[in-house]
Amino acid sequence: MKRLITLCLIALGMTLGNIGQANAAGKKDGMKINYVLKNIGVNREVQAKLKPLLASYLADKRNANKEYDSMKAKLEPSINSGTITEKQAQRLLDLKWQAAEKELAVKRQYETKFKTVLNTKKTFLCFDLINDKKSKMLGEDKKDDKED
Repeated sequence: MKRLITLCLIALGMTLGNIGQANAAGKKDGMKINYVLKNIGVNREVQAKLKPLLASYLADKRNANKEYDSMKAKLEPSINSGTITEKQAQRLLDLKWQAAEKELAVKRQYETKFKTVLNTKKTFLCFDLINDKKSKMLGEDKKDDKED
């Protein structure tokens, strides 16, 4: 009986953890979407059409990197301590390249979709804005690590 209760609690914890991750990703995505819509300089009608495209773009981009991000998170302690094996490192590299290819395919697919709503110049600006760092989105004045 104790074992059953323990298993139920573990399953519940995993479910709540996944919900928490989804909420965190949703808040971050919402912040990015609002930032792009605020700074892209288009009217409300275009913003209304663009908003769902941005949301699906971010979700598809995250899905393209999901396997790599999952493996990297799993191996994070080994990476940080320098005990990652050659086989694990190679697996991470393989997943990284696969994720990069998938992400590029997503970007190309969404270039076409964004161009149904935006002109080419605004499409470029859209991709540029959506990749800004969180500190820039929040208006924090942080200097690069590079010295002049």
